[in-house]
Amino acid sequence: MQVTLTTAKVAMIFGTALAVVSATGAAAAQPAAATSSSWSQTDYNAAQSRANLAEQTLTRSTVGKIAFLRSVAAPPVPVNGCGQAVVAPVLTGGSLYAVTSGYLTKYNAATGRITWRRNPDPTFTQLYTALAVAGGLVVLGEVDCLSASDPNGIIQAFNAATGALVWSQPITPAGGALAQLVVSNGFVVAAGFSEAGGLPVSVHRLTTGALVWYRLTNPCAPGDVLVDAQVVVAYSCPATGGERLVGSKLATGARVWSRSGNWQLQRGDTDTIAGRHVFATNPGGTVVSLNPLTGQTQYSLAQATDVLAVGGPQSYASCGFGVCAYSTATGSLRWQVRPGLTVALAAAGGVLYTDAGFALDTGNGQTLATLWQGPATWLAVGQGRIAVVTDPRILDLYGLPGS
Repeated sequence: MQVTLTTAKVAMIFGTALAVVSATGAAAAQPAAATSSSWSQTDYNAAQSRANLAEQTLTRSTVGKIAFLRSVAAPPVPVNGCGQAVVAPVLTGGSLYAVTSGYLTKYNAATGRITWRRNPDPTFTQLYTALAVAGGLVVLGEVDCLSASDPNGIIQAFNAATGALVWSQPITPAGGALAQLVVSNGFVVAAGFSEAGGLPVSVHRLTTGALVWYRLTNPCAPGDVLVDAQVVVAYSCPATGGERLVGSKLATGARVWSRSGNWQLQRGDTDTIAGRHVFATNPGGTVVSLNPLTGQTQYSLAQATDVLAVGGPQSYASCGFGVCAYSTATGSLRWQVRPGLTVALAAAGGVLYTDAGFALDTGNGQTLATLWQGPATWLAVGQGRIAVVTDPRILDLYGLPGS
């Protein structure tokens, strides 16, 4: 998810040199509680739910104690590079991972110190779209920034302990762009879009990068993809024209269902077999919940425009200039608040964090705290910490004092 912040708390990092700004000035800190769940993918899980339901350290009862902990900063952006600074932070295994000015970087989340840093592309001509940590690997989704009409997408996997490259593969043997990447049940799922390269969707084995299945169709829709209930949901564009939203089996690619028309894929609840909801905007412009196993419409979300997070009993969406919470069982509106224009958020521990820095009670939308001045371009909540990017070159960490 994406979010932004301007702050004077700057830590300059380049190569192995490090300066970390801490709220306490301490060089080290105690790790967060082990009971808190990881945020190990860009959008939390392969369904892109952006809801960490297992977070137990940062909760409604502790949100008032959350404070700024420390900052880390990206190296200077190469003059001849794609211009990205901090991209796709995740929090898992006591570590913070992010792409910083083209470098894949692993930090100790408790101190901000660099564990290792690798350069996936010495030419600095890759845009990094997603990051996932799973099975002892750090998986990156990349697309070159040299061509607007026919960019090539690449998937690379690095050893999470050492940063060594384990494997590298194009999104498909025929090429194609890469816009989104998720990891589910031992598979890496990616999709993209370009005018010349078409619309690729592919599944690779996490351990080796071996291609399991792929399809490459005409370009007609965004390169969006998610996995819900072990079904890959993405677009497919038939040669005869038109557009389809398609559900395919994760392990085989066999088509399970198809819906014709101009759909806009949004988010799901979980990629496990417990998955029940895929949210998408139908051809009529209404946000609806689809059954991930059949593609059938379950209900609509009144007033909703963009689904921002899906967490257990509730989904959250932008509605006008506010945020609305809906029952995932029935789609009924539960509450609506106007904390300001919200384009991205994360749910964890009964708290809804908006890109503007507001912490809302998921039960009623009441503001519990204001943590930073937004908007933020990236936001992740896990393992008792919040990773926020509000200045393009700076990654701030928030949490309970001493974490």
